[in-house]
This record gives sequence, structure tokens and C-alpha cells, in this order.
Amino acid sequence: MAPATTTESGGIAILLLDAENLKLKVNTEQFLAGLCDYPLQVKIAFANWKNPSIGKLDAELYDRGYELIHVPGGANSADGKMIAFGAAILYRYRDVRQVFVCSSDGLLNHLCNQLQNQGLTVFRVRRQNSVLSVENCQNGESKHYSCEREEEIPSFEELANQVAELLKAEHQSIDERIARFSSVAELFQERRNVAFNSTTSHAATLLESAEDKISSGTKECVTPLVVDLDIESQKVPETKSVNSIGINSLDALEKILVAMIAKAIVELKQNAIPVTKIKKQFYTKYQCHADLLVKNFLPDSSLINFFKSRPSVFKMELLGNEHQVAIAPKAAAASKTESSAALEASIANIVLALTAKSPGNYIGINQVATEFHKQYGQPITKKLQSLHLGSNFHDFLQSCQKFKVQKKGKDHQVAIAQADP
Repeated sequence: MAPATTTESGGIAILLLDAENLKLKVNTEQFLAGLCDYPLQVKIAFANWKNPSIGKLDAELYDRGYELIHVPGGANSADGKMIAFGAAILYRYRDVRQVFVCSSDGLLNHLCNQLQNQGLTVFRVRRQNSVLSVENCQNGESKHYSCEREEEIPSFEELANQVAELLKAEHQSIDERIARFSSVAELFQERRNVAFNSTTSHAATLLESAEDKISSGTKECVTPLVVDLDIESQKVPETKSVNSIGINSLDALEKILVAMIAKAIVELKQNAIPVTKIKKQFYTKYQCHADLLVKNFLPDSSLINFFKSRPSVFKMELLGNEHQVAIAPKAAAASKTESSAALEASIANIVLALTAKSPGNYIGINQVATEFHKQYGQPITKKLQSLHLGSNFHDFLQSCQKFKVQKKGKDHQVAIAQADP
């Protein structure tokens, strides 16, 4: 065989397979190709292709692009041919950089050592039961592949991280179910206070039956979950007391909930948000249940009742058995105006800081936008969009009485129109 020329990529990988000793499926071969730094361009399989135990493997490998080398029958015949062929592989393929030696026979250790001595990176591929092990002979690192599941077997650390993520997701799911249960319990209490249209005895029977179902269902739900894993990084947040989270009035709670709902509406692109989701977000942020906080100010009340008690701020609706909340139109307009004023003040502070050495002078709006991004961690255009103020920074500046804008060349500049009193 004539020597091969060097490829433009600077190197290739080659796979040598003892087909009598090891079988490689397509997915397994793709896994091996993902471990090397060069394209796996050459695949060579050695076997006595007349051996009936091989069946139609020669046709299958040929269809997959393998070069087939026939050896006569006999013990270690394929191994011997692989060693002889592989020892001169640099002569045949001068651009080879990495080689997979696929055989569980110990005799192939001689070939691996010879290839390493020639400066090549060697991957020794063996199989034990259903696990394929790939050892990088240069650095000793090993990767493992499940032939039954046809996927890589992660390290213990990676598996522990996956378990931690699953536990975290389960914890969040439990919080959400608790929030939904709380809403259903509130509906049940409200239903209980409604006068039944039927007879008193029938109403009592219905109530007793429902309470029995709730009681039995609660007992089943509170069965403790035992996890025999010690993952130090997985910490479940503790519930805080209502007095320790810094919300000292219902008006303060209202402002927090308005901001939370407005943000959720923008992020989820929905007109209204399920109350259970707001409860979950509130608990995630404050480690305190919103219902308990409301009860701290209004005994025997709840978050849903709080929303209903402020119709000028919150808009409630019941879809199926799920309460959803939105910001009332007047409150949304007021919130937008307040947000616009706050953003205007923030930009004014940036302009004042950038022109501190020459008060009243103009400065490029691109420089102002860059400083805003640096201070607040997000582009000014994204902030404008989140407040429903459009996406054009120049237009926003022109709409504010606090600024004066001019065009100089191809750029726009901004200055403070009048000093703050």
C-alpha cells in the first residue's frame, strides 16, 4: 500500500478492530469518535471472514466503511496481523495522530506500546460483560460505555450531580403541590361557608364525606420521603418566620406582589398568572409562605382573599379550579409610570456622573447605554422592553422632560435639560 498524504486538517484518527474478539455497533463507534481530537477517517477490521461464527459481519462492516483484512484460521491469527499492520501504520498513514486498538486480548499490549513509542496517542478499547472501557494510554484516563443502554457511563461525581438536580426538582415540585393544596383548601373553606341549596341533612352528609376524603388524602401525602444519599451540596431552605423577612405592612406586600406579577407576565408572556405560581415564587425568594404572611396581618384570611380585597390593584379570575391574578389596568398604568420615572432618574444619575467635570455638556447615548449595562447588568433596550416602554433608547430619552437630545454627525448625544432642585 502506498503511503498516504497529509490531510489539510493536520491529522486523522484510525480504528483497528479485532472483529473476532470485539463487536462494535454504530452508536458505540460514534462514542469512540467523540473521544478523539481528530476525525475518525480510517477503520480497519481483522478476522477470518470464512469463519461461519462471524455470519454476515463482513458485509455489515463493509457497508459502514471498514477496510476488511482477511487472516487464516488459527489462534491469535487476527491479533498477529493487527500487530504487524499497526506497527507500520505511520508508513501507510503519515497524518495519523490517534489510534483505537479494539481488542480485549492482552497480546495487543505490544502494539499499544509500539504505537506510543512512535509518538501516537493510543486508546485501548476492551469489553467486559456489557461495559466497554476506553483507556487513554498516554494519560491513563478511562471512559466507560454501556453497550446495553448504548450511552456513556458517567463518573460518580457526575451521577451525584444528576441525583442532586433530581432532588432539587422534586423539592420544587413539592412546593408547587403544597401551594396548590393550599388554594384547594381555601376553596373548600369558602365552599363550606356557602349556604347549600339542598336540605340541611344532605348538605351535612356531603360536607362530612368531603372532609373524610381530605383527611385520608392528607395522611397519604404526609408519608415521609427517605433518601439514603448524603450529598453535602444539596441543602433544602428552611422556612423563615413572617417577622424575619422585612415585610412590615400590607402596602409593602402589595408592592412586592405587583412587581412579582408584572415580571412573571413579561417572562411567561401571559395575561394572568396562576396564584399557585406566585406563591411558589414568593416562597422561593423569602422562604416564607405568602398565606402565612397575609394571616399575620389579617387573621383567617389568605393570599387569594388579599388579592380580592384590592380590586383596584389586582384582577382575579377563576379558570376551571385554578385562580389566576393579573394587575388591574389602572394599577398597571400607574406602575408603568412609576417605573418610567425610576428609569429616567437612574439614567439622569448616569449622565450627571459622566459629565461631572463639565456639567450641562452633552455625552453620547451609546456611552450612557454602556454605563447602564455595567451598573445594572442588562442592556438598556432590554430594560425598556421589560417595562413596556418600547425598545428605542433614543425615543425614550426624547420623551423625558429631564433630557435634551441632539444629533452630532452620525451619533446622538444627551444632556440634562435642567438641574434638579
